[in-house]
Formats: sequence, C-alpha cells, structure tokens
Amino acid sequence: MKREETKKKNKLHEKNNQRGITLIALVITIIVLIILAGISINLVLGENGLFNKARKAAEDYKQAAIDEQKMTNDLEEGIDKIANDNRPKTIEEAKDYGYFYEKTTLDDNDKNKIVIPAGFKIAEDSGDTVTDGIIIEDKDITTDGDGKQRGNQYVWIPVSNINQGGTNLIKKSSSEGKTEEIEITLGRYKFDSNGTEHLEQAAENSTPIIPIDTDYQELTDYQPGVESSDANGQNRTAKELGKFIESVKVNGGYYIARYEASYGVDNKPNSKVSNGFINESSTIPTTEGYLWNNITEIKAAEACENMYDTISSDLVNSYAWDTAIVYIQKFSGLTNYSMQNSKNHTLANTGEREKDTTDKVCNIYDMASNCFEWTTECSKSTINSLTYTCVSRGGYCGTVSDYYASSRNCNIATYSIIYKNYTFRPILYLK
Repeated sequence: MKREETKKKNKLHEKNNQRGITLIALVITIIVLIILAGISINLVLGENGLFNKARKAAEDYKQAAIDEQKMTNDLEEGIDKIANDNRPKTIEEAKDYGYFYEKTTLDDNDKNKIVIPAGFKIAEDSGDTVTDGIIIEDKDITTDGDGKQRGNQYVWIPVSNINQGGTNLIKKSSSEGKTEEIEITLGRYKFDSNGTEHLEQAAENSTPIIPIDTDYQELTDYQPGVESSDANGQNRTAKELGKFIESVKVNGGYYIARYEASYGVDNKPNSKVSNGFINESSTIPTTEGYLWNNITEIKAAEACENMYDTISSDLVNSYAWDTAIVYIQKFSGLTNYSMQNSKNHTLANTGEREKDTTDKVCNIYDMASNCFEWTTECSKSTINSLTYTCVSRGGYCGTVSDYYASSRNCNIATYSIIYKNYTFRPILYLK
C-alpha cells in the first residue's frame, strides 16, 4: 500500500517539474524574442538604422540631382557665354559668321534692329544698312541635303509700325554722313503719278476690309481657292494674315524674296538667279532653277506656304507688296519707283539686269520688270461672265508700258500660261 502511494507522489512530482521547465522555457523564449525585437527595432529605427539610412540615401540622391543640375546649368551658361562672346553684334560682322542656330537680333551700321531667323546667314553681298538692303540666305542643298534649303535669298523690309503712329522710326544713312529718321507703316497704298504714297488701309485696321479702286481687297479669312473661270472661281488668300501683321509689329519688319521665283523640284520656290526660262504656251518648268513663269495664283500660294520650320512663309500679300514699294522709294532715292515700268522688253533670267538700277533697288530685283507677280489680294471683277478673282502686281517686260511696280491687275483663277508672263515671290516672317 505504501509502495503505491509513493509511486503516485513521484508521478505528481514529475508533472510539476515538467510544468516548471515549460514555464521557464516560455519565459526564456519571451525574453529572447524581446531582445531580438529590440535589436530589430534598433536596426530599423536606430540612429544607424535602416530607416535613417534609407532617408539619408534619399536626401543624398536628391542633393546629387541638384548638384548635377547646377553643374549642367553652369556648363550651359559657360557655353552660351562663349557663343555670345563670339557671336557677331552687327550685320557687317555677321557676314563671316555663317548660319545662326537660333533667332538673333543684330544692328545694322545705323543701329536699326534686324531679326535673323534660325537656319539663315547674312549673305556675302548684303548691304550693311537697311538703306542698301539687308540680305539673308538659307543653307545650300549640297550641305544640308533636306531639299528645302538651297541658298535662297530674302531682303529685310523694315517697318516702323502698323498704325502710322510715328514710333520706332528707321534710321537712314546718306553719302554725306547724315542720318535721318523715316516712318514706314505696314499698309495697303495707292500711289500718285509722281510716286507719292497714300495709305488706304493700315495693317492695324485690317478689318473691316477696305477695297482699293472699288474691286481690290485683302481678305482676312483664309480661303483655299478654286481654279475655275466661271462664278465658282476663287483666289487663294493669305493663310495667316493676322499672324503676319502681329509678327511685323513685334519684330519690326519682314522678308521678301530677292528674286522672282524659280522652279524647285520639291515644289518649293527658289529665290536666286534663275538658269533658264520657258516661252512655250503648253510647258511648265521641270528643271531645277528655271524661272517659274507658268503657274496659277492658287498653285503659287500653295508653293509658298510652309517652306521652313523656323520661320513662316506665304505668297506675298498686298500689305507686304505695297510696304516694300514705300521702303524702296524712301531708301533707294527712286521716289517714283511705284510708277516705274520695265526698261527691258524681253523675258530674262532673274538677276541678270543688275546694271539697270530700275530692276535692282535696295537689293530687290524685278518688282517693276520681267513678269507679273501673283499675290493673295483678290478682286470682285466680272468681265464677260468670267470672274477675275486673282490679282497680280508689278511691271511686265512686254512692249506695253501701262504696267508698273504698283500696278494691280486681275485675272481668272485658271490663268497661267498665256505669253508665260506670270510668276510670284514668297515672303517670310518670324514666328
């Protein structure tokens, strides 16, 4: 009996010992876990923990980006400074500079501001002042290769204002060393027989549309044109007349092609000395550089639009044509150039008549000679049931002396080939 009681007591004691060991193990486990948790928390949140290290890494990265941007800005500023130090400040200096990679404003020798578009240079034979005619030239196809830039030349037409406000006057030099200030307002003009100009419509007031000689208008809204001789006939108008006027106001001028257009194989006009022309009534030029004297007004306008990426282009409008004549009369000494007709009575290549000062004025050729030139101006004329909506300007090399630099003539929208006497020239203006 005693033995059995002893066994029971031993078994109870063993169970109590096992419980004690389990409790101690649990306490030890908890203590170990607390220690590990503390270590983990310290690793994550401590002074040298992962969290602080991650935050410091982010701050270091941010500072590195700031330092890198500062270094980049300093480098760019250094490059710009070097470029600006080497960049010409005057037209005369620019002749040896080459092509400008961005729009640049220069002074002529009379301190007039001239804006040079990106991708152009000052031509070697450019004048040094607006009195002589500032010429820009685009890249040649042999060096650029994109089919759009072929050494074409354009002349800067300086403009004082768009509202006859007597501001921003243009300085004109004289052979006696004197300088006078000239006002040129962008506008549509009529001219007396002695050359005196009369501003019919300032560009600032392009609307409402004011007709000249009853029929001739420059529409402010774009119309693509319709080549038809009946009542459906319609000329192609200026694509963005408002932007042209605003550009002239901001930049103080625009560019007009130095020469009448010659044919470009990419269907864009050249503006340089042509190397041939056609007389046959059924032929259009297919040779690069031939005088483009067989084209309708609509096709001429299409050819002039979107010629460059860095500067806007269009067929010459009546504001640009008339203001160019005002500029020529005020700066060339030919005060009646508006009434000048051709002294040559045969068709010729552009730029061949340099010795005749009536065909080259302020470095611009043939506004009073060679061919009639299409413009974006339009007419309301109707003759013998035909609508004469398209308007040409300028003189003609034929024997008739009734056509002169400021002449306005209307014709049907399909007209292009008779006598091969119709061509065109583009204008450029800063975006």
